[in-house]
Amino acid sequence: MQKSNANDTAKEIIRNAKLIFGDRINNITLSSVTDEPYKMFSIKFTLYNYYIVVYNYDRGHFGCSILFGEDTVSLQSNIEWDDECNYAIYWKEIDKLVRLRIPDKYLEEYGWL
Repeated sequence: MQKSNANDTAKEIIRNAKLIFGDRINNITLSSVTDEPYKMFSIKFTLYNYYIVVYNYDRGHFGCSILFGEDTVSLQSNIEWDDECNYAIYWKEIDKLVRLRIPDKYLEEYGWL
């Protein structure tokens, strides 16, 4: 995903996440955006009103983690370094990894299962 700057890249990634997650994603914030000395940024959001997730992008390398206080739990994806990433596939994989950690009863209550 080659964009002219970090802000444009981040906005495109957020747009793709919103398309996949719909009403299951909220509280999206963008931080640590920089183009120099290289492109990097972080996107923090809430999924399923249950977990706070952080997406970090650094020179084309990216990944997601669930926040637990000051600690994080990495969401291991098969896609980790690819500027031409198919974000529809990536976000669906992250969705699956997050849902595995949420009780079915909670997901059923909100119609997400």
